[in-house]
Amino acid sequence: MTQEDLTSPKNKIRVIIADDHPLIIKGISEILEKNERFNIMATYNDGIALMQSTSLPDTDILLLDLNMPNKDGLQVLEEVKAMNLNLKILVLTSYFSKELAEQCLKAGANGYILKSDNLDILADNIMEVFDGKNVFPDFSVKAEEEANEFTFLDEFLKKYNLTKREAEVIQMVCKGYSSNEIADKLFLSSFTVQTHRRNIFRKLNIEGNTIALYKFASEHGLL
Repeated sequence: MTQEDLTSPKNKIRVIIADDHPLIIKGISEILEKNERFNIMATYNDGIALMQSTSLPDTDILLLDLNMPNKDGLQVLEEVKAMNLNLKILVLTSYFSKELAEQCLKAGANGYILKSDNLDILADNIMEVFDGKNVFPDFSVKAEEEANEFTFLDEFLKKYNLTKREAEVIQMVCKGYSSNEIADKLFLSSFTVQTHRRNIFRKLNIEGNTIALYKFASEHGLL
């Protein structure tokens, strides 16, 4: 099959993206739209809306977040598999959990990818699943990486007198979350998040803007 054949509309890999956060959907869409092999059929941030989609029967790959409102991703996974559709499901999640990955595999998932991984290879992962392979993390390797990250983070916190919560806020600010979004994700009040932000800028002795914070976090390996 020639490259022209691969990128013709009838041979494109048809993808649905389901995630509870619009920024994640936007980022994934931008990655896939750069590759001529993909056709994004639809996007959803709600489990019930996804299950009501008329695009499901015509989809090759469902990119599925587990943290979905109204109907969680694991429920969606089980229900979609019960429909016996000719599609494959690639779970895209923030949860680093061998047990949860095994649960997804048992429910019929064809892959389990962490959002903390390099999403630049997401297109390759999708094509592997499309070609019939299962894509799951090597949790033994990931566990060692996580241990190293925790050691680094602990040293970083001690050096700059930061709390773990403040480190979380730094990372979320650098990912583009607003104070209200951070408050929702961390179950805090907006006032508390704003207080954390002020303390962070004071402790790090940097100007109170996101660009300066992103530069600092990037230079110190916090991202």
